[in-house]
Amino acid sequence: MTETVNIPVPVEDKVAPRPRPGRWAAYAAIVLVVALLLESVLTNANWRWHIVAEYLFDINVLRGLGITVLLTAASILCGLLLGSAIAGLRLSQSRFLSGFASWYIWFFRGVPVIVQVIFFVYLAQLYPVLSLGIPFGPAFVHFDTNILISPIVGCIIGLTLNESAYMAEIIRGAVASVPRGQREAAAALGMTPWQMRRRVLAPQLLPIALPPFFNNVISMTKTTAVVILASVTDLFSAVSQIAARNFQQVPLLLVATFWYLALTAVITMLQILIERLITRHTR
Repeated sequence: MTETVNIPVPVEDKVAPRPRPGRWAAYAAIVLVVALLLESVLTNANWRWHIVAEYLFDINVLRGLGITVLLTAASILCGLLLGSAIAGLRLSQSRFLSGFASWYIWFFRGVPVIVQVIFFVYLAQLYPVLSLGIPFGPAFVHFDTNILISPIVGCIIGLTLNESAYMAEIIRGAVASVPRGQREAAAALGMTPWQMRRRVLAPQLLPIALPPFFNNVISMTKTTAVVILASVTDLFSAVSQIAARNFQQVPLLLVATFWYLALTAVITMLQILIERLITRHTR
């Protein structure tokens, strides 16, 4: 009869977590600061939250919000299209085309956006009539500049040109991040330029370009506030006009802050959704 030998199973020692007093101190400091801010906001009557609630959905504020969304969407879309073309020129092997694109990017990134917007809004002071024809020859079509370029159109042109310079650099940087060997391999496999862009470049460019692209979109929602100098009533202009009548500057600024944060939240959620869609194969 054989005896059963019980072999003791070694018990693994549990590793005790290292104490992190600095982390707990940071937790305590953050909680304390947030509590103090909440106490100040909720107990200080000078915030005048009832006025904020009164004007939060005011018709003039909502119209200004619509103009802000319109300016942002139009300038981003047009800036993306123009920036893609400029990025293509910047990546060209032609020194002339690449140099022109570099000059374009340098100029429109260097000139303040408010200067560009005001310039095109008041373009009629330089060119009362715009015409199309042969250079140094006869003109075939004439346009009244004041009618052709309204204040809101001038704002879109100025914002678009500024945005296109940044978009061009975003796209150029994303394209440069793809190794040249992959493009050469795709060409060796007989892919057309369109197939190469769709199957090789796009899957690698989008994850790189999306964060800075949406960062520009969020920045543009606030940059549109410069149109207040062009007599275009966007969100910031609308709350400024109301505050000039009732002298409630702080509550009206809180109204503008709420809507800017709401726009930022929507854009951020859209960014997260798109990033999840294009990176689902890696997860």
